[in-house]
Parts: sequence; C-alpha cells; structure tokens
Amino acid sequence: MIKEEIILASSSERRSRILYESGIRHRVVPADVEETKDSSRHISETVVINAVMKAEAVAALHADAVVIGADTLIVHGKDIIGKPADEKEAFETLKRFSGSRIEVFTGLSVIRSSAGKKAEGFEKSALNITALTEERIKRYFKLLVPYDKAGGFSIEGIGSLIFDDIEGSYFNILGLPMTRLSTLFTQTKLDILDYVSTNP
Repeated sequence: MIKEEIILASSSERRSRILYESGIRHRVVPADVEETKDSSRHISETVVINAVMKAEAVAALHADAVVIGADTLIVHGKDIIGKPADEKEAFETLKRFSGSRIEVFTGLSVIRSSAGKKAEGFEKSALNITALTEERIKRYFKLLVPYDKAGGFSIEGIGSLIFDDIEGSYFNILGLPMTRLSTLFTQTKLDILDYVSTNP
C-alpha cells in the first residue's frame, strides 16, 4: 500500500520540527491565507476556522496528499493575542504577561481530498508566567528571540525559566498537539503510526 504524502500547511519551523522529531516525514507548503481573529466567535472556533482555511488552500493544490493545517492563538484576560507585529509589540506583550496566566488554543485540520475525508478540532492549555521586574523583563527579552509565534515567545530554552505550571498539552503550547493530531488522523481513516519512520 502506497502511503499518501503528508504536507504541513504552515510556515512554522517549530511545528515541522515536532513532526520530524516524531518520525513523521512531511513536506512544508505554507498556506497563503489571511487569518481571522473575529472577536464575536469563541477563540476555539477561530483557531479551527484558521486551521481549516490553511488546510483547504493547500489541499486544493495537492489533492493526493494528507494536508495538516494548524493555528495557535493566546488568550490573556479578555484579549486574543497572535504573533507580534514587531519587536516593540513583542516587548509590550512580555510585560503584559508578567505575573499572569494565559490560555493557549490550537486549531487543527486534516484533509484527505482523494479519499473525501476531513477532520478538525482544537486543544486548550494554560500556563503561568513568572512575575518579572522591568529590568528582568529587559534581560529576558534579549534572550527570547525570535518572536514569530503566538504570544511572541517559546516555553523552550530560556523560556522554561519564566513559563511554568502547565495545564494541558505541552505540545499544544508549542503549536502542534500530537495526541489531538493522532485522533484526527483516525477520524480520516488513517493510523498516524503508519507514517512514523525510525530511519533518520
């Protein structure tokens, strides 16, 4: 049986790395779509809509592949936060996060156009951010680059010193909840284990 190619419809290097480290070979084809942050919808709906848009855009061009779409947003208080526009916004975001709790939502979509199958869902996690002084924020900020992710920062590396008390999926916070992804594969009549290779 010839397995369908897996395509990740995302430009996120971290999502791609998670797949590779899980032994799942894939190709990256970023989706050219405009993401929505419609405040009239619950954030869980928004991330799923964005993930589906990404997956559908790429699946339309690669009908024989299994296409994965993903989108991650953060809730801080009543605010929905995506990727910071620039360094200044990233710095202000870290100041806002200091001493507070945030929720992370990731929407996923898996589309198999050739089989007429698709599935989508979302994952929610939460974590605390250590209270930081202005001087401490400035020092951490210089070490937390790059900022090309929801909320601007990663819990990996130096981020592990300020992001704590994780509730829910760790991989969701990284942007690709693998257990949820496995469930969506099952819903499209695939076993994600069939795509795991132990070869480098």
